[in-house]
Amino acid sequence: MSSFCVPPTQLWLEVSPEVQDQSWQQSHSSVSPRGRWNTFLNQVCLSTFLPWLQAEYAPEATIDTLPITWELVNGTAINLDTKRLILIPDKSLETREFSVPQEWIDIPQWAGDYYLAVQVSPDGEWMRIWGYTTHEQLKNQASYDSQERTYSLDANQMVEDLNVLWVVRQLYPEEQTQTVIAPLPVLSAAQVENLWQRLASPTITNPRLELPFEIWGALLDREDCPQRFRQKPALVNLRQWFQNIVADSWQTIENFLGTQPDFAFSFRQNDSAQQSIQRVKEIELPTRNQAVVLMLTLTTEIDNKVGIRVQLYPKERNFYLPLNVSLALISASGEIVQSVQARETDNSIQLKGFRCPENTSFSLQVGLDDFNFTQEFIS
Repeated sequence: MSSFCVPPTQLWLEVSPEVQDQSWQQSHSSVSPRGRWNTFLNQVCLSTFLPWLQAEYAPEATIDTLPITWELVNGTAINLDTKRLILIPDKSLETREFSVPQEWIDIPQWAGDYYLAVQVSPDGEWMRIWGYTTHEQLKNQASYDSQERTYSLDANQMVEDLNVLWVVRQLYPEEQTQTVIAPLPVLSAAQVENLWQRLASPTITNPRLELPFEIWGALLDREDCPQRFRQKPALVNLRQWFQNIVADSWQTIENFLGTQPDFAFSFRQNDSAQQSIQRVKEIELPTRNQAVVLMLTLTTEIDNKVGIRVQLYPKERNFYLPLNVSLALISASGEIVQSVQARETDNSIQLKGFRCPENTSFSLQVGLDDFNFTQEFIS
């Protein structure tokens, strides 16, 4: 596509080969196909449009988007003094309507004043801005899709000429561009911890649609969101345990229960396997103000497989496990292979022992009410 194919009122910009290459390279850091496309499109858009904007209209313009958010939500924010531009790129050639993720509309700290519809060619060689609208118009006139959580506005309701935006800013700097945004709930520390643990599950492929929007929006609105999203539980390599390479969060029974030797003995006496390795991890249950202990027992098998037994105990001696706390084994494809749930007077629960060939991936999940702790392993 060349510039003469674009209506003269629309902005068309060529993307340099350097920006294309850099954007592809940056997209490789994303963990999902959706995240890679979002990163590529937004980086192309940002690296091309921002220098043009600074040179032509707004030298003070600055980016206000962390790349980590592209793993979750499509869109880029740019600050212009007291106003805020939100660019939503799309590689589709269809421009009959403009769709904006709900996060950019209904999260107070994310919301903008002007929303620009950006079309990026699939190969990333060019981009064009085919229209813009305001936050107020999107809230009052756009249709809302509760399944995809997007606001969509017909193209004929948008302003095609981007020059109009600069004229309006000069003549009417106090133009009303935003409408009222409902406040989001305040999450407790325990809620935040539980929710991030839940979203870290390998079975969740699109976190933004997993929670009710008010809860999801409140998570994203927190300052620690980018850091928490990066802090997914590290993959545990079980074969390294035989080389005494173990993360600090997985302790020996003696270290974990050193002050309760008789209780430590009660753990050990339940395991009669020879030449086994045992490690335990404490898991807080915020909903019941109680902790449980996840214990793994590993044995080497003659066919190079690893024998694995998984048990769950209450941390405090002479306590029962919380009623209905569950322990589950989940395959790499996200299927529940086996699970067990505590009854009223259970002081431990366990999965049936299983054997894993080398490089087999699986997850263990401890759940209670709305809380889920998930840990990924490789044998």
